[in-house]
Amino acid sequence: MTSNLSGTQPRQARRSNTSAVLQLLAQRGPLARADIAKELSLNHASVGRILDPLLADGIVRECARESSGIGRPRTPVELDPDGRFAIGIHLGVERTTIGLTDLTGRCVETYAEDRDPADHATTVRRAGELAAGLAARARGRVLGIGVVVGGDVDRTTGTVVRNEALGWYDVGVAEPLRRRTGLDVLVDSNARAHLNAELTFGAGQGLRSVLYLFVGNVAEIGFVNHPAPLNADNIVHGSLRRIAVPKLTRDGDARFDECGTDLILLAAARSAGLATPTLADLVRLADEHDPTAVDLLTAHSAQVAVLADTVYDLMRPNLVILGGSGAPTDRWLEVVRGQVETVPPQSLTRPRATTNPLVTASGSLVVRQFFAGQLRTW
Repeated sequence: MTSNLSGTQPRQARRSNTSAVLQLLAQRGPLARADIAKELSLNHASVGRILDPLLADGIVRECARESSGIGRPRTPVELDPDGRFAIGIHLGVERTTIGLTDLTGRCVETYAEDRDPADHATTVRRAGELAAGLAARARGRVLGIGVVVGGDVDRTTGTVVRNEALGWYDVGVAEPLRRRTGLDVLVDSNARAHLNAELTFGAGQGLRSVLYLFVGNVAEIGFVNHPAPLNADNIVHGSLRRIAVPKLTRDGDARFDECGTDLILLAAARSAGLATPTLADLVRLADEHDPTAVDLLTAHSAQVAVLADTVYDLMRPNLVILGGSGAPTDRWLEVVRGQVETVPPQSLTRPRATTNPLVTASGSLVVRQFFAGQLRTW
């Protein structure tokens, strides 16, 4: 029995240390070998053994030498922006957003197109066509595809079990995309994927207990407490669609999915005579001091505050990240902070800004798995 396990522990240790190095470089940027060794409590020889194959494989690269005037110049290393890529796909209610990210979460290319939300077969087929085109144009190796969609998702089979906003029930997503592109496909819910991105690249780095509250046409949470490094299975996901929140008209309460979604918010804006086809249009009008837009977004912020207070009472996270329309700008983050009752205002924040958070969140599913050595490419 012992002979069958020979070498297993050293291999596991190397993989774990390699994952830690990649994650550290994603969080901190260029670092000298001595700094990596200090941060991860490794000796210099171990760091060298980890970095050498990563350098040879084009996953990391050396930067220009740095000299402090004391001792030998240091040569930092960083993730190679052309080393590996991930495709991210977000399937929204009316729009598909797709793009390419590098290992630091930076969007290299993005594309969005409107579609019929009820036609899931065409939606998935078209997503496969777009993904295949992105993979063909990528200037480096594509690791896989991450797909994000609201509602209940079976991550094991890559199936959308239920998304009432889309009208999708038991829709397979991973297998058609895999057949079309030949790439690994990971499918997850909005809140889990966005929290995954914040743990990997953003505001959640290094924290023990983080909750991501996604507000849009769904209201969902992703929550992790004492996260094991790079273990996505530790992220708890839940829906808040049945939570009672104040109506936009302030004449009582109703379930979030009956009075708080983005579609309902925009419909209320149009009924009030505003030309607001998108949330960004409504925010722009509010920033221009349109009283109706300000009133609607203030009422929406009160809904978000109730959702945040509810989950904070249950889970007591160190940080609550408000995504989607939860806090579309810093101004509206402050409005939510002014209306919460139990969440400490300093514990509320917005996601770290990216060029396209939908693509970054989707692509991060693949990047995080790659860092953990859980893709077949390792």
